[in-house]
Amino acid sequence: MLGPIIEGNDMVTVTIRLKVQEDKVEEFEGLVSQLIRDVHANEPDAIYEVRRVRGQPLTYLYFLSFPDQAAYDRYSDADYHTSMSPKAVACLDGDPVFEEHDPLQ
Repeated sequence: MLGPIIEGNDMVTVTIRLKVQEDKVEEFEGLVSQLIRDVHANEPDAIYEVRRVRGQPLTYLYFLSFPDQAAYDRYSDADYHTSMSPKAVACLDGDPVFEEHDPLQ
């Protein structure tokens, strides 16, 4: 069972799958760890998780869920995010795969 369907759900949910260059893992994980702390401090209602894919030590999956578009936009435009992003992108091996998800309604 999928669970209850939430009426009027305006949540913005995104997943990002990406691969990091082997020699950039430590730098990338440091940047992401700080980003997670910043998001939790500034957007307490957001769910922001990053996981390493089991069996694929260079591949990561982000799970982001914000209560609404305004919260997602604040995160996207925040200095802590915009200053970190180019540094993290420089650690990647290839392009990340972004997917937006819709709630069941």
